[in-house]
Amino acid sequence: MLWRGLAIGVIISAPMGPVGILCVQRTLEKGRRTGFYTGVGAALSDLIYCLITGFGLSFVEEFLKSNQNVIQLIGSVVLAVFGVYLFRSNPSRTLRKPDSKDSSPQKDILSGFLFTFSNPLIVFLIIGLFARFNFLLPEITWFDYIVGFISVIVGALAWWWVVTFAINKVRAHFNLRSMWLINKIIGGVIMIFAIVGAVSAIGGISSAKAGVREPVFLNRARGFRELGEPGQPLTLTNPSADTLNVGLPTVAGLESLEFRVRNLNNEAGKKYQFTDSCGKIRKTAHPGWGVWLADVSGDTLRITFNTIDDTRSSFDSPRLQISRKSIRAADKESPKLYDSGFDFFTGENSFIIRRFGDCLILRGGNRENKELLRMEFGNIMGAGIMVVPGGKIQLDNVVMSGGGLSSREVAYKDVIQLMERLARSQDPMEGLWEEFDREMEENKMRPGGRYRLVLAERPGGYDIVYLSGALKNPEAWEEGMLKGRLEKTSFRNVFRVEWFDVEGNPVAGETVAQFETPDLLTISFPYQDSRLRLRRVR
Repeated sequence: MLWRGLAIGVIISAPMGPVGILCVQRTLEKGRRTGFYTGVGAALSDLIYCLITGFGLSFVEEFLKSNQNVIQLIGSVVLAVFGVYLFRSNPSRTLRKPDSKDSSPQKDILSGFLFTFSNPLIVFLIIGLFARFNFLLPEITWFDYIVGFISVIVGALAWWWVVTFAINKVRAHFNLRSMWLINKIIGGVIMIFAIVGAVSAIGGISSAKAGVREPVFLNRARGFRELGEPGQPLTLTNPSADTLNVGLPTVAGLESLEFRVRNLNNEAGKKYQFTDSCGKIRKTAHPGWGVWLADVSGDTLRITFNTIDDTRSSFDSPRLQISRKSIRAADKESPKLYDSGFDFFTGENSFIIRRFGDCLILRGGNRENKELLRMEFGNIMGAGIMVVPGGKIQLDNVVMSGGGLSSREVAYKDVIQLMERLARSQDPMEGLWEEFDREMEENKMRPGGRYRLVLAERPGGYDIVYLSGALKNPEAWEEGMLKGRLEKTSFRNVFRVEWFDVEGNPVAGETVAQFETPDLLTISFPYQDSRLRLRRVR
């Protein structure tokens, strides 16, 4: 943990961004002490972001993500003001008196802290580094973590000490004119940083106002909004005679609802108590649960799930009974029975409700998602979970996506031509990749196969194109479909990832990837405690 922390601290501090330029300028103009104190402020900011990531303070991350554009715009304004000030400043007095009393350690530390803290995207780099160095593992003790986080800030401070030492050594070679030119150049660079950041932030704010709807994630890591705190799955219990209805904080124009559920009051041969409308204690076996959807016209669709003991079977095996009921449309279909593909008792099953045009498709299962129901329904404006009397369920990994989702298509129709183009590419990441190894927490994420994938460069990143290897719902995958996208970040070889499931939905939570030369790509799924490594083979 000592060496891991030192490495992380140095790597976080090493990129020469605005705070690095500020540290160099202050070292040249006011002396090494002022430059080092600026680095101390940056190191404290990095430590706070490491603590946020390490201890899973998801509500802080949610705040940073939801207000990322505003924070970036404010930070860009601060950078612009400082850049103009530096561009117009006269370094003659401070050059002669490097230990000027115009500055103080407190001010220098604060300015370095604010410059670094105004960039919340550092979280993505930290997540990638934590995954790369196995910094967060279940077997690590609290004492080890204390050592690790202390090492992070020690590594960061060591970096700034070395930088200011080196800059201070060459300081004597700078005269008044060279310092004036350095101020002009550094001021101009900082203003360019500010302009790019402001344009990006304004574009993000405009997109948000234009109606771009982000998916809603409810899980044990992020919490369940007003329904429940983070740390554990959401548990819903119904001891009363009336069906319990819990509304989910859905997005407008809901087109996809994904979740995992465990029916806890569903053991074989056991009955569960509830109180009827007369106050008497009743018992029931296999109490069920369900999902309800409401459309813009006021219609409500209810889909219920019950485990039944099917006495018609020669093996007396349990089955899952799925039925649906709509207020306005007469449902003449009898309930459907399924005798495989599910955990019929208290284990976990996953379900996805997805819109294709005017049709809703329900898929679900324990290990694979098979199609269960297909029905017509209007535009969804609300959704929720039902629990019948005596029932108790655990809900987790809820993902709700609004408008903008399209049906899955083959993005690269001529894969042979694509491979011929990539064979001539000089890009170290473009080419054919296959799965090298993986670490999966199967309660949160299940492996879908041994993939063979192609990375093809596109503006701002790479497309991850599916070739073969899907074992989970292989019939749903076609050669040339998108399995994911890599989006470049401000940190070299670190990418934000969209990793698509069989329904074309991105996997819940922030996903990051790190490219390691010459031929290894690590994709980390922090919210699923899982990791996938790909190896470039051609």
